[in-house]
Amino acid sequence: MKRGEKTEKRIIQAALELFVRKGYHGTSINEITQKVGLTKGALYSHFSSKGELLIRIIEEFKTLFIDQMISTVTEYEGDAVGKLNCAISFSSRFALKDLDLCVFLTFLTTELNADVDFQPLLKQAYRRYQNFISDLIRHGRLQGLFKRDLDPDLAALTFMAIHDGVLHQWVLNRDLVDGRQYVKTFRTIFMKGLGA
Repeated sequence: MKRGEKTEKRIIQAALELFVRKGYHGTSINEITQKVGLTKGALYSHFSSKGELLIRIIEEFKTLFIDQMISTVTEYEGDAVGKLNCAISFSSRFALKDLDLCVFLTFLTTELNADVDFQPLLKQAYRRYQNFISDLIRHGRLQGLFKRDLDPDLAALTFMAIHDGVLHQWVLNRDLVDGRQYVKTFRTIFMKGLGA
């Protein structure tokens, strides 16, 4: 990795940590530069604005979480129950490895929902995730593995809501909650609700 790329990764990581803890609007460029140990000029030689930084983080989330999860689950050979379990496992491994990036979309979607510059990009990321989970559930219904009266789109939204809530609580209660047990509980509750 080139020196400039390493610096960009450090800037992105610092911004991500601050955005998750303080919100996008609550974080200043000064705070980001202080955290990374750069001058504003040095930061601006990599990113033209705080908004560009946010866009890069959203793109990184889409690539590293959503696209990778879809790829991993698609390659998994098994029925819809196995594939949904694979999605949950992927998500929990990702959260253990990079909790800030995993919760990033959850935390910032509410703050940036009315922001015309970022809302379309955030919605696009969420739609891709939702559509994939919805298709898994639809496929499971066709296989006779999930309840036939379930609406796959609503079930996918419920999956995402529970998933986001689990992540949020995990962040708030890191010292009190065993992450693996928490994921196991989420998996059990959701899969039983599907009828799996």
